[in-house]
Amino acid sequence: MKSDFLCVFSSDKAPLVTSLITPLITPLITILATLLVSACGGGGSSNTGTTPVVTPEVANPPGPGHFEVATFIKTVNVTDVTVALPKDVAVAVKPLYSVDTYKITYTTTDSAGRSVIASGLAAIPRKASSLASPVLSYQHATIKTDAEAPSNHATADEPAVLFASMGYLVSATDYVGYGVTKGLPHPYLLATPTAVSVIDFMTATSRWRQMKAIADNGQVFLTGYSEGAYASMATLRQLTQNKTPSTVLPVSTFIGAGPYDVVLTLNTMLNTIRKDNPVLGALISPGFLKKLGANDRANVRNLLLLSALGSQSDISFDPAFLDNFLNDDDASIAAQSNVYDWTPQSPILFFHGRDDTTVPYGNTDSAFQAMTRRGAASLIERMDCPAKPSEHIPCVPSFLISDITRLGALARGL
Repeated sequence: MKSDFLCVFSSDKAPLVTSLITPLITPLITILATLLVSACGGGGSSNTGTTPVVTPEVANPPGPGHFEVATFIKTVNVTDVTVALPKDVAVAVKPLYSVDTYKITYTTTDSAGRSVIASGLAAIPRKASSLASPVLSYQHATIKTDAEAPSNHATADEPAVLFASMGYLVSATDYVGYGVTKGLPHPYLLATPTAVSVIDFMTATSRWRQMKAIADNGQVFLTGYSEGAYASMATLRQLTQNKTPSTVLPVSTFIGAGPYDVVLTLNTMLNTIRKDNPVLGALISPGFLKKLGANDRANVRNLLLLSALGSQSDISFDPAFLDNFLNDDDASIAAQSNVYDWTPQSPILFFHGRDDTTVPYGNTDSAFQAMTRRGAASLIERMDCPAKPSEHIPCVPSFLISDITRLGALARGL
C-alpha cells in the first residue's frame, strides 16, 4: 500500500507490512531512482462527523498549528485490526480497542514557507473516558499515490490504526503534498518543512482533543520507519533545538532504518550503481553531470523521478535534494537534508538491519557516532534487526514488534 525510501510498495500480501515498505526496484536504471520513492484515546465512542465546536477555554490562534476541521471517517473494529496483522506480528501483538478515525485539517507551511491548509489522520481508541492515554505521533513512509495517505487510508491495515488499537492517541500527518494539499510538492528529505508539518499537526490534534475533552496523560512518543524514521528524527531535532518552556519532549523516539545521513545514502547508492554498471554509473555521476548544463541535469532528474514514481503516481515530489546531489552540492544536502549530527535531550532508540541495502546501516552508524561525540551517549541506544537476512523488508515485522513492545513498557494508560 505504501512505498518507502528507495522502494515502491506493492499491496498484494501482508497488508500492514506492505503499508510500510516494499521491495527495492532492481533494474539498474532505477536503483538511484528508487532513492526518491523508496488522535486520540481515552475518549468513549465517537459521535457524528461534524466539526467540533471550539470552546473559549481552548486556545486555537491562527497560524501554524491552527486546528481547522475534524471529520469523522469511520470506526475500525478491533477484530478487523487483529485479522489484518501479518502472522509473524500477530503472535506478539494483541490489539485491545476498536478505533474511531477522523480526518483533521490544520494550518502549516510548505517548503517555500507559504501558509497552507494540510491534513492528517487522528485515531482514537475506544476506551473508558476516565483513562488518560499517551500520545503517539506516527510518521508514515514514502507513498506514491494520494489514496495511501493516512487520512485517505483509515483501514485495519493502516499502521496508525494499529497503534491506536494498542491504546495510544495517534496523530499521523499526511505531509504536505498529500491529502488536501495534493498537487503541492512533497518536501521529500527536506528536514525543516517535513518537521514543521509534523509538529503543526501534533499541535492541531492536541487542540482538537482538548475541544473534545479527550484526555492525554502528558506522555508523547515519536515513531516511524524509513522515511517515517527520517521525519521523526527531523521532528525531534526541531522540537529540541527550538524548545520553549511549554515544549514537551518525547518520552522516547523509536525509529527504524531511516536515511538520516542523506549524503552518505546517495553516495552509497551511486557506488552500487558504479559497481554493477560502470557505464551507467559514469552517466549519472554528479561530477560528470556538473559539467553539463542545468537542462541536462533536469532531464536526468525528471527521468529518475519518472522511473521511481511510475506513470500511475499522482504525487508531486520536491526534487531539491536530488538537484543538489546531481549538482555535486554536498554542502546543500547537509544543510537542508541531513538530520544525524545534533545533540538530543530525550531518548532515541535506533532500529536497523545490518544487511540493509535499501537504506544503508551506515545511516545509524553516522547518527550514533555523531551524537556520542556530542556527549549524548546515555540517551541513545541501537537495536539490530534479528531477521535473516536483515534487509529492509524482512526487518519490518521485527520493527513493529519491537516498537510496540519497547514503547509499551514506557507508556502509561494503555
